[in-house]
Amino acid sequence: MLGVVMRSLVYWGMKLGLLGTTLITSILIDIAPLLALSESEVVKKLNNTPCFLITNSNGLPLTRRLSDKDGKSSLSYTQVFMSIREAQSFISKLQQQKKQAPKIAAMINELRITTVGLGDIHKKSRESAKHPNGLKFAFQPGQEEIKGALALLKQQGRKIDKFISVPLFMISAEGKGYISIKRGPNQDEIIPLYFSKKDAQNLLKQVKKKYPKAKLEVGDIDGVLNVLYKRNDSWLSQVFLVPSSDSLQFFSQMQKTKDSNHKLLKPKG
Repeated sequence: MLGVVMRSLVYWGMKLGLLGTTLITSILIDIAPLLALSESEVVKKLNNTPCFLITNSNGLPLTRRLSDKDGKSSLSYTQVFMSIREAQSFISKLQQQKKQAPKIAAMINELRITTVGLGDIHKKSRESAKHPNGLKFAFQPGQEEIKGALALLKQQGRKIDKFISVPLFMISAEGKGYISIKRGPNQDEIIPLYFSKKDAQNLLKQVKKKYPKAKLEVGDIDGVLNVLYKRNDSWLSQVFLVPSSDSLQFFSQMQKTKDSNHKLLKPKG
């Protein structure tokens, strides 16, 4: 069942997100202290979305150091991939470097993809922000989604050359508000924000049957989080971040593998 919510997330997202995000600044920190949602509520909402770290066998993330212009100080950061395919590609490229760098071959062999909830990364980001030398998180949006967001913005007459945040795609009924849908056994009403343009387009096809003028709009996670933290509107509880189908499929496969290994290791009797 479809509904329409008369609110605006895109304006906040485009205004706050596209202007000030940098590579090593977490997209989830530097939020005003007067919260509309508590940190635990935000973490819970974000943890619906898996993201991917490159770690060693002990779960410690692969880190890099970034020096300032004078080379005097540096920050440690780790990449957070929103696309499982790009995380896999990153490891594959490192594997190809083993022959040229035999000293780090053992380290490269240990690398693996570790799935972490976006909410947990958010919490770590806030903790790290309190310490100048704390580990920073460099979010890597899927390049396919970046291209999709820029193409959509260009189509809508927006002149933006770079999209340096994590794009989110939502469906509006053109002048009527954002589309809401029913989901789950309790048929809860949600406002879906998609990390995948393709997934959003699949819903758009269904929506157009009822709202022929419905269209995709682009926001970003920076702006949406600012809304969640700064606004105290009841409808914000309906906002639901929808992970990409690829991410969910990978996460589901990992869970099946873990369950299978657990059964194999379970003692008899």
